[in-house]
Amino acid sequence: MVQRQFGMLAIQSLCRSLSARRGFQSSAQLLKKNSNNRKNGKDLKEKEEVDVVDLSQYVKQAQAEFTKTLDLHKKKLHETRQGVADPRMLDDLRMQDGKPLKTVASTSMKGKNALLVTVYDPKDTKHVVSSILAADLNLTPVRIPNNEQQLKIALPPPTTESRLKMCKSLKAVFEEYKNSSAKYSLGHIRAEILKDMKSFSKKDDKVRKVIQDVEKIHKEYVNKLEEQLKQAEKSVMS
Repeated sequence: MVQRQFGMLAIQSLCRSLSARRGFQSSAQLLKKNSNNRKNGKDLKEKEEVDVVDLSQYVKQAQAEFTKTLDLHKKKLHETRQGVADPRMLDDLRMQDGKPLKTVASTSMKGKNALLVTVYDPKDTKHVVSSILAADLNLTPVRIPNNEQQLKIALPPPTTESRLKMCKSLKAVFEEYKNSSAKYSLGHIRAEILKDMKSFSKKDDKVRKVIQDVEKIHKEYVNKLEEQLKQAEKSVMS
């Protein structure tokens, strides 16, 4: 009787052991399957992320940044073309008592070939005249009739030499905005965009098409830059 009970207990214990082992194996296989599913899901997600990249953004970026460069170039050419006809030319001039002239008077353009100096206090007008004459700038201030606070300064006409020098300065501006290390130059912008696209395969037709579009737009804006330079040079030499 005792042996029979002992045998039954041994059988029950063996069954529990086998059941536990089967449960552990089943759980491990399920975990592995779930792990594979997560991995496959991750791969799929990564593939989707690659597929949804909007390559046209690089063309739009080139267009937008090249346009900004064109605007900046035009503004810089205009500033350079002003040459001596720049009201800021008197900003560093000092009065005979050491005060900066700009603290006692303001300077603006009067037409294309003259400066207008407005003195804040009429008592300082004669001192401003003396200071400008003493600066040896080849500038002669003349009082405007019936106005003790305003002076007109006629600017000397440009010579052929000064015009050619100005054109040389304009060409330097063009080269700076065309292809320099400056972040606003067309060449620098183009190089940065193509650098960002290095991670894409050039064997892909879509990638090649975008690169061709960027190159085409770059060439178009170089031509626009050249046209701005020609107009500026024409204005200087006329």
